[in-house]
Amino acid sequence: MRPVEEYKVVQDFLARVCKQVRARAMHPEIREELLGHIEERTELLMLEGNAEEPAVQEAVKQMGDPGDIGKSLHLAHRPQMDWKLLVLLALLSIVGLIGSLTVDYADTEFVAGFFIRKAFFFGIGLILLISFYFLDYRKLKKYSGVLFFITLCLMALTLIRGVDVNGLKIFLVFGPIAVPMLGVTSVFLLLIALAGMKPASQWGPWESAFHILYRGVLPIVLYSLSGSMVYMFIYLLGFLVLTWTTKKSSKQFALLVMLPFIGLAYILFLKRFYIMWRLEGLADREGDGGYFMRVIADAVSSAGWFGQGFAAPNPGIPYVYSDSIYPYLIYCFGWMFGILVGMVVLLFLARMWSIANVLHDSYGKNIVIGVIVVLGLRLLIPIIMGLGVVPIVSLDFPFISYGGVNNMLDIAIVGLLLSIYRRKNMIPSEVGEAAPMKVA
Repeated sequence: MRPVEEYKVVQDFLARVCKQVRARAMHPEIREELLGHIEERTELLMLEGNAEEPAVQEAVKQMGDPGDIGKSLHLAHRPQMDWKLLVLLALLSIVGLIGSLTVDYADTEFVAGFFIRKAFFFGIGLILLISFYFLDYRKLKKYSGVLFFITLCLMALTLIRGVDVNGLKIFLVFGPIAVPMLGVTSVFLLLIALAGMKPASQWGPWESAFHILYRGVLPIVLYSLSGSMVYMFIYLLGFLVLTWTTKKSSKQFALLVMLPFIGLAYILFLKRFYIMWRLEGLADREGDGGYFMRVIADAVSSAGWFGQGFAAPNPGIPYVYSDSIYPYLIYCFGWMFGILVGMVVLLFLARMWSIANVLHDSYGKNIVIGVIVVLGLRLLIPIIMGLGVVPIVSLDFPFISYGGVNNMLDIAIVGLLLSIYRRKNMIPSEVGEAAPMKVA
């Protein structure tokens, strides 16, 4: 206990201030900051010739009314809602519902009842968003290691007992639900787990070798065995980003990522003929490999500024309900609509980035960074695919295209981001990051 804190007048003052602040986790930081101000004022008064006890009493008096200070601090540390992120999510979800209705009325083959199913999964996702919003995300941290291990086990089980769809074994069936365990589900779970695991800056030499194999190489091998190359790249990028943010030094980071890159190079070598075929389709759209890109490019170029109209049929566009929904919506509603959707996506990503920048809790910040990597790539790649910049790959458009579990998971993840933002002023700052407290 500090000498000044021994005085009852100081103890009463601090107790009355903290009584007004409901964020109890902030009480130690608030007390420490206020004590610092009282000590400074006490020292100045004693230099003016006052005895210690009268100086302490006068210093407390100069601090102002403890009730008013407590109320202002409560307002500063109360839960916050990120309405901007929520509005942007609503806009993307509305685009998704409009798109599903468009696909339904276009009588697209194999997609009957698209809107009803999309609305159903959106409703479940909304319930999950609300649940995650009120969840204290910090409670997840102690389960990070277990979550990572269980996710790897489920990924391995998917390779053994999963369902093969279009040559990819990424779905694990639980009753009536098919979960893409070697798709976006595992990527989110692994990166959220990595955010709470022991950071790279605390690894020893042998520990570094183990974690690189366990956290870096093993997931990459599992993704490659399933044929899920896109999600392998997304996870690898997320792993590299989180390793960089928790590294000890640039030299350590270079050594840590060497082995995963060697594994990636080997996998790309094995897949070189397929990759070359896809790249040839990008360069030569008149060949067999460029058929899908040619069809999509024709649809987008013929759309004009305002499109061909609601539910305009275009049977040549493949997978209009998932991979190609963005170019199909441009075909129906025009280039202007496509530009507006692109702007909303960029604003959504910028908002997530701004959330990461205002956080003082490293665990919450790492979660947000991992989510930015996953959602960023999944939001941007379908757009640039629709513009013919990159080869067509199997990748859904979050919040917009169809995908029951993916839709629910994406919306739930936004709920987790809202939970992190909600507590941004309710968690004590880490060492060296405390902001100065203003008092009267």
